[in-house]
Amino acid sequence: MTRPPRDNSTRQNQLIKDLEKEMKDNPNSVIAALRLGMVYQNAERLEDAEIAFKHGLKFDPLSFETRLNLSTLYFQMGRLEDGITESKEALKIRPESTDVMSNIGAAYIHMQRWEYAAEYFNKAIEIKPEMITALANLVTVNVELDKLESAIAAGKKAVSLAPRFGVAHNNLAVAYYYQGDYDLALDHLEKAKKIGYAVSPQFEEMVSAKAESQTGEAS
Repeated sequence: MTRPPRDNSTRQNQLIKDLEKEMKDNPNSVIAALRLGMVYQNAERLEDAEIAFKHGLKFDPLSFETRLNLSTLYFQMGRLEDGITESKEALKIRPESTDVMSNIGAAYIHMQRWEYAAEYFNKAIEIKPEMITALANLVTVNVELDKLESAIAAGKKAVSLAPRFGVAHNNLAVAYYYQGDYDLALDHLEKAKKIGYAVSPQFEEMVSAKAESQTGEAS
């Protein structure tokens, strides 16, 4: 006899009820507040998640996990400044957390505050030199800062560490394009496409045209 598929929404609602009861029975429990907040967040009940995380922090302001989850919640809600503030509080608790540094850098990218983004990605890479996502994002940031040599160096390291990371190939292609190395830009765009990364058709056309023009001039 085939078992009917489980209703995930029913299971999630029951889990929320169980955790709400646990929270009611243990109102000072930081762990209960954290767990409830995470389940609320997964259920897209974001305001309730914020209340739960903040409740936990009242009893343990130094809970790294609660600070981290609250910061990612704020990023999910589009409250970038609040997310950055909570991330920096989390860093005070765990100063070596490269994931938090990378989260802050990514938020600054969205805000187009390139110098700040570079600061946090570089901090993360100093601690964890093989952090692929930080390296790939640093390519984008350094291009915006017109530091093309640094952008290319970060991109080359990223693709050497993770040859099948499409974002890194794409970002490196952008860096090569602005440096004027159109053949290399096209090469990395093609590698990104082969991996399955969705490159911009417009950008690919621009690179192809420049590469063809460069080849014609050379001949």
